[in-house]
Amino acid sequence: FPPGVGAFAWIGVVGPMARTVADLRALFDVMAGPDAGDPCSLPMPIHTTGGCDFRRVRIGLLESEALGPVTPETTVAVHRAAKALSDQGFVVEPIRLHGLDRALELWWFFFGPAIAHLFQPTIAGHESELSPMFLEYLSAAAPAENPALPFTLDTLLAACAERDLLRAEILRQMSAFAEFPVLLSPISSGPAFRHGHGAWQSGRGYRDTMRHSQWLNLTGLPGLAIPVGSSPQGLPIGAQLIGLPFSEELLLSLAARLEQSIGLLPRAHAAGNDLR
Repeated sequence: FPPGVGAFAWIGVVGPMARTVADLRALFDVMAGPDAGDPCSLPMPIHTTGGCDFRRVRIGLLESEALGPVTPETTVAVHRAAKALSDQGFVVEPIRLHGLDRALELWWFFFGPAIAHLFQPTIAGHESELSPMFLEYLSAAAPAENPALPFTLDTLLAACAERDLLRAEILRQMSAFAEFPVLLSPISSGPAFRHGHGAWQSGRGYRDTMRHSQWLNLTGLPGLAIPVGSSPQGLPIGAQLIGLPFSEELLLSLAARLEQSIGLLPRAHAAGNDLR
């Protein structure tokens, strides 16, 4: 709720969560295919990877100044995942994508002022019932708080066109990297935060810590997150596998190999007390 319909249906998607890749695949198999309630769903069969030659898959360790620095333990965990894939015979090497700085700005225009504008009729008169976290989001996303991002019909149409052009350029860069490219990157700039400790304030909130995932949301590329380590405090650290559109089966297969190589995080780290 609300339904994923309208001009921004692509920015809000339903993604399964599970403790193992096998469970994730089972959920994906059930959810895949046409859905009358989701205008972005496709009536196409799942592409199995049974006959896939994994030697043709090239994995790029994503680099971009636009995504910001990550904590040392996050770097160690992601490089651990890269080594695990390299040990299985995959070619893993750095890849630098251009345009992610603008992708992050566009993402916030849609996720901030545009989506907040769509929420207004629904929440009008119910402000006292909203959670502090949602009120904080509305405060950050309100056009009055973002004079550099005015929400008008002209800015909306221009942003929609620019999003499509930027998406095409990022896909071109990925396709030039390999025939079957997969990117590996952190999910956030640091370990998972404790439940209730997330925020929208500039400097320490989602906009700063979750940049590695935001550009993915803008472009609509499939991403699969998997735990690959933990902080000294036991907070989980994840990495994500990113592919071209409709490559979910390939990502699931690679995640299964990574899971088998690294192993599941101890339960206390993956689902410990007071962890998000």
